[in-house]
Amino acid sequence: MDIRFPYSPAEVAKVQIVQFGILNPDEIRQMSVVQIEHSETMERGKPKLGGLSDPRLGTIDRKMKCETCMANMAECPGHFEHLELAKPMFHIGFLKTVLSIMRCVCFNCSKILADEVVFLLQFLHLYH
Repeated sequence: MDIRFPYSPAEVAKVQIVQFGILNPDEIRQMSVVQIEHSETMERGKPKLGGLSDPRLGTIDRKMKCETCMANMAECPGHFEHLELAKPMFHIGFLKTVLSIMRCVCFNCSKILADEVVFLLQFLHLYH
């Protein structure tokens, strides 16, 4: 047993379901504790506020506490940040899927070019 995690009298349960999804931009901003505004990580030997190592994101220094949850390095889980981009960007992980879907749609009339069943099977195959 790990001494960092003391015994809990809570009932142990099996995981029933795990669901993965994509957060929309508003959800990301709501969950974020800080907006990254500077590319610098440090300023005068300390993590720069609004930078990539902002102390509100958590700490990697044993002597410092997280400025969001006030926990030390071992106990802080780390926190969400967000970055506002000047223009919309493509997510490289979805590029193949988007291109496959776009190739199944007519450029002129927007109708599906494949049989609907084949289209749906191909679409579902991309996620497995």
